[in-house]
Amino acid sequence: MAVCKKCGRELTQDEVAITKRLVSRAATEFLCVDCLADYFRCKKSVILDRIHYYKEMGCTLFSSN
Repeated sequence: MAVCKKCGRELTQDEVAITKRLVSRAATEFLCVDCLADYFRCKKSVILDRIHYYKEMGCTLFSSN
């Protein structure tokens, strides 16, 4: 299982996927939603909205649950 490169928390598949979508598809290190929001200097809700958006669009990087 992947862990956040900043805080060390275990990541969900969606957190891995959103890092790949927003940072780089070739990423090998990933950020949790909180650290990703900090990285982009935005609210956590913005990242969660993006996850929902990409899931609704059918992006195969994200889990379907």
